[in-house]
Amino acid sequence: MKTLRVLLILLCIGFDAFSQQAEPSPFQLAQEAFGQQRWEEALPLLDLWIQGHPTDQEAYWMRGQAHQNESKLEEALGDFSSLLTLNPQFAEAYFERGRVRYQLGHYEPAIEDFENFLKTPPGETNRVLYKVTPGSKGVSEVTTLQTVSAEQAYYHLGLCSIELGEYDFAILYLDEAIALDPEEPDFYAEKGRALARLGDNVPAIEAYELALSLNPDHLPAKQGLALVKTGGDEVLLGQLDQVVAEGSGNAQTYKQRGFYRMSHDQDQGAISDFGLAISLDPDDSESYFYRGKTYSRQKKWKEAEADYSAAISLEPENPEYLLARGQSRYVSGQLEEALADFTQTVVLDPDFASGYYHRGITYQRMNRKPEACRELQKAIDLGMEAAVGVWEKVCKQD
Repeated sequence: MKTLRVLLILLCIGFDAFSQQAEPSPFQLAQEAFGQQRWEEALPLLDLWIQGHPTDQEAYWMRGQAHQNESKLEEALGDFSSLLTLNPQFAEAYFERGRVRYQLGHYEPAIEDFENFLKTPPGETNRVLYKVTPGSKGVSEVTTLQTVSAEQAYYHLGLCSIELGEYDFAILYLDEAIALDPEEPDFYAEKGRALARLGDNVPAIEAYELALSLNPDHLPAKQGLALVKTGGDEVLLGQLDQVVAEGSGNAQTYKQRGFYRMSHDQDQGAISDFGLAISLDPDDSESYFYRGKTYSRQKKWKEAEADYSAAISLEPENPEYLLARGQSRYVSGQLEEALADFTQTVVLDPDFASGYYHRGITYQRMNRKPEACRELQKAIDLGMEAAVGVWEKVCKQD
C-alpha cells in the first residue's frame, strides 16, 4: 500500500512538471504571434517578457520590428537603441534603426547607422526583416530580406542623401547598390531621381528607363520619367525662381529652369537660361544640347547646329547629340553633312534604330532608293514602327 502511495505521488509530481513544461512562456507566445505578423498581439507579450528579462537582445529585436510595423516609430527607435547598448555588434539593429531614423526624418543619424551596419559583421542568418516602406516621401518600396545585404544599405544611404540634397553622394551610393545588384529597379529609379534633381535630365531618363525595363509597372520610375520629360512641376519652377532671386543660382539651377521652360514652350526664357548656364559652366554639354533643341524648334538652324557642334566637341561619342545635329542639317538641306552624322550614330551604337531610319530618309531624299530601303529595313528589324510606313511608301513594290 505504501508503495502504491509513493507511485501516485510521483505520478502527480511528474504530471505537474509536465504541465509546467508544456505551458509556453510569454516570449514563446510572442514568437508565435511575431512569426505570423500579428504585431499588436506580440507587443504586450514582449513588454511582459522584457520586464522580467531586461537584457534579452532577441526580445528587443522583435519588439522593435513589431513597433515599426505598427508605425510606432519612436518606440521602435528606443528598442533598437536599447539593443545596441546591450550589443554594439548587432549588425541588423543598425540597419533597422537606420530605417526608422530615415522615416522620422533623422537623415544624418540614419546615415551613421547604415555606415555602421556596413562595418559590422552580420549576425545570425535566420533573423527575419519585415517589409517597411519609407512612408510618404514618394520613393520606392524597401525590399523584404531574410538577411540584410550591403546593397540595401547603400540604397538607403542614397535615399538619405537625396533628402539632404546631397545628390552627388546619392548617385555614388546608388551606383554601389547597382554594382552589387543590377537587377533591382528601385536602385535605378532613385538614381534617376537624384540625377533629375541635379538637372542631369538625359542620364535621369536613362536611369528611369532602365528601371522600367526591369519592371514595366514600376510606379516611381513612371512618375519620375513623366516629370523629367515635362521639365518638372510648377513647384520645382517656383523653387528654382526663388534660388535665382536670392542670387544663389548656379549652372545647374539655370539649366534645370531652362529645361522646364523649354518643355513648356517658353523658348526665349529657355534660351536665356541655357545661356546663363553655359556662361557659368562652359563644359556642360547638356546646356548646349538643350539650347540647340530650342533653336531648332524656332527653325534657327545655324544657331542650333553651332550648339549641337559644341555639345559634340565636349561629348563626341553621344549618338543623341549627333542625331540632333544631323536632323538640323537634314531640314536645312545639308544632306551630305546630315548623312555623315547619322552614319556616325550607328557606328557608335549599331542597334540605334533612329540612326538607320534617318540614314534611310536621307538616302531617299538623295534619290538613292536601294540604300534608303536597306536602311529603313534595318530600322524596322530593330523595332522602329515609324520606319514601316516610310518603307511601304518608298520601297514596297506596286
